[in-house]
Amino acid sequence: MTELLFNKDAYIDKCEAVIASVSNNIIQLDRTIFYAESGGQPGDTGEIVLNDRVLKVIDTQKGNGPKEILHIVEGEIDQSLIGKSCETKIDWERRNDHMRMHTSCHILCSLVDALITGASVGSAKSRVDFDVDPSLLNKEEMNQQIDEIIKNNYPVFTKQISGDEFKNNPQLAKAAAVGPPIIDDKVQIVQIGENKIIDIQACGGTHIKSTGEIGDLVIGKIENKGKRNRRINIRFK
Repeated sequence: MTELLFNKDAYIDKCEAVIASVSNNIIQLDRTIFYAESGGQPGDTGEIVLNDRVLKVIDTQKGNGPKEILHIVEGEIDQSLIGKSCETKIDWERRNDHMRMHTSCHILCSLVDALITGASVGSAKSRVDFDVDPSLLNKEEMNQQIDEIIKNNYPVFTKQISGDEFKNNPQLAKAAAVGPPIIDDKVQIVQIGENKIIDIQACGGTHIKSTGEIGDLVIGKIENKGKRNRRINIRFK
């Protein structure tokens, strides 16, 4: 299993690691800063740097378990790489955009009291789908609320709770089709705000440390995706 460094500190952009396994164009490491695609957030890209070559990581996916992280590389590799030390580097600008956007999606969730039916996080724009009465959505008011939350620079942090505590707090599960992020028999929770809680929900993604890091954000189109299903698009200004 791989040590998931991004769960301990999402701001680590490079680290030393050892190649644990190789299969076709897939590498597994003993420890990683690469986030694997999950919960609507894309997998990280970057580099695995060896003494004699640099391998370009073009995608990161989950394997059969939560700690099996598959680094998909460009070019040919073979078993001779197993056991070799390397330096890994993520595309930090891309990851940071995803962190800012993922936290932005949580802010949007705080403004819509409805079940999430889908989501997608991008570098410049994202979207969240809600099972909601469209008459309850006022884009102008929501944009004002988003600006206020970003301006107030609320802290954002993660914590771990037990499975039993999660079961006793069903409001922490806001997504209809996505199970809770379970790591070491614990459920990861992301909370925005401390003295005043803006949003709190189960999430395994990477996030910024405070809402002020988001910058200028605006709601774009609100699309009709069914009788009650509405897709709210957000983007950086």
